[in-house]
Amino acid sequence: MKIHFDNIIYSLQRAGGISTYWTALIYRLLRDQHDVSFTELPHQNISRASLNIPQQNLMLRDGRHILFDRFKVLPLSAEKNPFIFHSSYNRTTRNPNARQVITIHDFVHEKFYSGLRRYLHLHQKNKAIRTAEKIIVVSEHTKSDLLHFHPYLKEENIAVIYNGVSADFYPMDVVPNDNARPYLLFIGSRAYYKNFTFAVTLLAELPDFDFCIVGAGLTAAEISLLNQKVPGRWKMLTNIDNVQLNQVYNEAYALIYPSLYEGFGIPLLEVMKTGTPFVALSKSSIPEVAGNAGILVDELNLEAFKQAILGVRGNEALLKAKGQQQASKFSWEKCYQETVQVYHKLGQ
Repeated sequence: MKIHFDNIIYSLQRAGGISTYWTALIYRLLRDQHDVSFTELPHQNISRASLNIPQQNLMLRDGRHILFDRFKVLPLSAEKNPFIFHSSYNRTTRNPNARQVITIHDFVHEKFYSGLRRYLHLHQKNKAIRTAEKIIVVSEHTKSDLLHFHPYLKEENIAVIYNGVSADFYPMDVVPNDNARPYLLFIGSRAYYKNFTFAVTLLAELPDFDFCIVGAGLTAAEISLLNQKVPGRWKMLTNIDNVQLNQVYNEAYALIYPSLYEGFGIPLLEVMKTGTPFVALSKSSIPEVAGNAGILVDELNLEAFKQAILGVRGNEALLKAKGQQQASKFSWEKCYQETVQVYHKLGQ
């Protein structure tokens, strides 16, 4: 059965976990020569740049009004036969021939946001959930959240399919530099539930470490906080590719991950694959992804995180082995094959 992918996520973010997930699926669909087409808006997405989608497979749209387009229902009126429709971020189609699939990554808006942003997101997301014949979730924890917010759903229509980790991440032979100070790494969104301010305060308590931040550009308030708490000890990296990120992971003393909530937590997989230790808050899906690897802290407590970070020293080899063993349980190939099985069942 034909498959249609809605690539809206590429226009909503420059980089991120959902883009990584979507690109991993597209790459393999093209590799295996599935009959797949795409709706796409203009974008500057880093992950999308790695794909070579044939021009004849693309339905390009005018993206001058992305704030409105992201909420549009797609007509896809040219599709006259049954087909699979899968949107990267909560859009639907009104075509009655579509067998609709949705991937739910998390419930951040339900748990942490209010006002217009929450209303608009939930209006679209809830409609997509009600429309979908099959719902993919990225962890058992996300499935539990889904059933909490939508208890009417039938479990047989929900598939838990874990994210994977790219082959771009691997252990490197890092040459020790006696003049370089060890650094702790913070990666991804700095929304308040990610506890970036906590991480900065933690670094202030650990004067022997520098701080490396990977993600979107810093706000003026964040720069002020860093200069106040850890002056001269921080650096910011934006728009880096996986080759650069792999090196950053490898050279880090540890990844710190004090997030209160994750639907999955792809950076944990990436850092485990490189062999670098991590210290994370034991909340939401994080224990599910981490397994017995890394160091999990039960509460968001400065002293507990500080002792966990200091506890890495002398245990690097054990933490590396456990991390790589845990990371080996996840792959994008497995994610892709299980996703295609969802499509096949709908097409029967």
